[in-house]
Amino acid sequence: MSPIPANPATSRGFVYTLKSLGGHLVVINSIPFEIEEKRVLRELRIPRITHVRELKEEGVAKAIKQAIDLSYTLIHGKGCYKTVTIKEVLHDRVTIDGSDTLFIGANMVKLLARCDYATLLSCTIGPELEKKVDHIKKTHTADAFFLDVVGGWMADYMADKVDAVVQSEVLRNGYGRTMRYSPGYGDWDLPVQRELLKKVEAASIGVTCTETFILQPRKSVTAVIGWERPS
Repeated sequence: MSPIPANPATSRGFVYTLKSLGGHLVVINSIPFEIEEKRVLRELRIPRITHVRELKEEGVAKAIKQAIDLSYTLIHGKGCYKTVTIKEVLHDRVTIDGSDTLFIGANMVKLLARCDYATLLSCTIGPELEKKVDHIKKTHTADAFFLDVVGGWMADYMADKVDAVVQSEVLRNGYGRTMRYSPGYGDWDLPVQRELLKKVEAASIGVTCTETFILQPRKSVTAVIGWERPS
């Protein structure tokens, strides 16, 4: 069964550059977002309350609110993804067209064993927030900390947004989906980051990695989602 090419579309800031599903890059140039106070509070290990104004410590509440407001001016969400065809599932790896080194390890075999396709994705909030954190952390430690927390969660938020777009394609083509899985977890070793970024053409949204395989900008995510055959 071959995937049905998706139609180019724009919606709420999403811009697709999609030619066809198999092997072609999709770029999302602007991901709309909302920063939820409740989620930020949970990231800060503050339970029960849902709004910053409920905090008894006025100084802390003010600093968190300022971090959230500032983040709206510093976050510029982008994402990209590409779907590749799985060729063979071996005992220690899964091979795809053009690579037998991307999906190595027992976790990848387990994740993709029943899949015909795999979608590689990358997303980022951009570099501006982390530059601001680096700029103020020596003189405004608390402000930098709160801003960094907001940025860390928003990177995952962007991944969820791209994930939702991928899921719609998976389901529309009659497949199920696996969990989203990122390099550095389990035995999918972090050095694979470089090949994954190249395969998904992450440079198109400004995402690269260092010699030690740390993503740049730091508030970025890479992952794979498998397309499972119906039972």
